[in-house]
Amino acid sequence: MQTQQTSYTNQPVENRPDLPPPIAQRQPIPEYNEQYVEMLAQRLMPRLMPAILYQVQRAGPIQARNKAFGMSLALAIVSLALMIPLTAIMLGAVQTLGGGFATILVGISVIGLVMVLINAMFDYLLFNAKS
Repeated sequence: MQTQQTSYTNQPVENRPDLPPPIAQRQPIPEYNEQYVEMLAQRLMPRLMPAILYQVQRAGPIQARNKAFGMSLALAIVSLALMIPLTAIMLGAVQTLGGGFATILVGISVIGLVMVLINAMFDYLLFNAKS
């Protein structure tokens, strides 16, 4: 038993509606009038320049603010990373001196408060700097 094979051929070029015309049949690109373009630019520039300057001025501080947020986040991450060894040092010191549970809580609270103050002061100076 033989199966009938269907031939899958491409449609002829003249039957394809979505193809652009060949290069030889395209129309030439018209020349532009340089004086007209200059006149149009001179008339539009005073109208568009305030909007362009506003967008440029608005874009500048956003980039600086994003950098400031990144620096603030980096300090917060470093502060959290430093809390672990500082807490271990404090626990070792309290253990050798014979302190109790209340002393441990006070020590961890002091370390946390110092870290929060450092981060708050850095953020205040970073975001309120006169530049």
